[in-house]
Amino acid sequence: MKKTWLLISSLALTACSSYQVPESPVFPANSRWAIMPMINNSNTPMAAEKAEQILGTHLYARGINATFYPASDVSDLASILDNNAKRKNAQTWLASQNVDYVISGSVEEWHYKSGLDGEPAVGITLEVQSAGDNVTQWRASGARSGWGRESVTSAGQKVIDELLDGLNVE
Repeated sequence: MKKTWLLISSLALTACSSYQVPESPVFPANSRWAIMPMINNSNTPMAAEKAEQILGTHLYARGINATFYPASDVSDLASILDNNAKRKNAQTWLASQNVDYVISGSVEEWHYKSGLDGEPAVGITLEVQSAGDNVTQWRASGARSGWGRESVTSAGQKVIDELLDGLNVE
């Protein structure tokens, strides 16, 4: 009976997340990285910017001091809402940078589920490309549904951390 309960408990805990994280090629520890704008496919405003900041912190903790694309200097609402303008500005900036790898991705989910518990739900995809030829070197995605008292940011950190476990830097 005890073994059955343990098996059911472990299945219930793992049913809250899904990851596709292949091992990456080995990236040199002294390589230069840039974080480019992530695409926000969620319904939460600024979710991509939040994920980018978390990504930068988790990369730094793994020994990668990535440079962020510069913030856009916009003053009108249309420019703020236009992700294409931000991405174009970032691409122009990237052309003048001396970096080896570019990391970006997308945020698919970043919200609290409706209902009494209001669990956080996060879905993120990350992609690493060579800066010189834009060849994709590694791609991973993950989704997690947290517990009722967990924050969306905490769930996002766990997803990003799990995704970056597949990144080999030596």
